Amino acid sequence: MSKQPRGAEPLAGELIVRNGPDRGVSRSLLVPVTMIGSGESCDLRIIDLTVRPVHCAVSVTPEGPHLRSVGGPTAVNGVPSSSRLLQTGDVLTVGPVELEVHWRLPPGPTPNSTAGTQVVLEPEPLPDVLIGGRAA
Repeated sequence: MSKQPRGAEPLAGELIVRNGPDRGVSRSLLVPVTMIGSGESCDLRIIDLTVRPVHCAVSVTPEGPHLRSVGGPTAVNGVPSSSRLLQTGDVLTVGPVELEVHWRLPPGPTPNSTAGTQVVLEPEPLPDVLIGGRAA
């Protein structure tokens, strides 16, 4: 895990430790899946008897970060959850450690822009054509 300067924008998302001796340390969520647990193979390793070897995983999806618990629920904002989409400000509790989610959507069109908006123009009505003195 690395410390990121305060006020620096995460590239897409990160988990920030909110308590304990590693308070302020962050883990980037740029990879497709971030594994969290006590096992050596985890991306974010928490050494505690109450933390499973693979406790949970956070996947980066087009909708945002998605939590999946492994072998039991993980508390999100104090509510046990086995699977859910995470929002900025959500707090995961893994054993004794609280991890705050920071997420921002990748740059895209501004809300008032027309980028990505499909515009359908209705054809104008054809003018009446006179055929032999009558409208067709």
